[in-house]
Amino acid sequence: MNTVNASTGFSSFHLHFGRAPCIIPPLTTMPCTVSNESDIDIARAIINQLHDDVAKARDNLLATRVQQVHAANAKHSPEIPYNVGDKVMLST
Repeated sequence: MNTVNASTGFSSFHLHFGRAPCIIPPLTTMPCTVSNESDIDIARAIINQLHDDVAKARDNLLATRVQQVHAANAKHSPEIPYNVGDKVMLST
């Protein structure tokens, strides 16, 4: 659940919760930070960051899809034009 997806560039946990999961117990001691921002401003910043991350994931998925289509089309042989009345050999 915490593995970064190669197509999106994000883990599913990060896209769902907007942050990386916490390791319990923490491996490092993090200092307690005091913020002068209001809770509304902090919540707004978190939501904006989550929207940005989801937009980046969508862009990454679109870029991956384009790369896959390009690779798949490179392997296909050109289409042979058949007309009504042409004789063809069938393998059964």
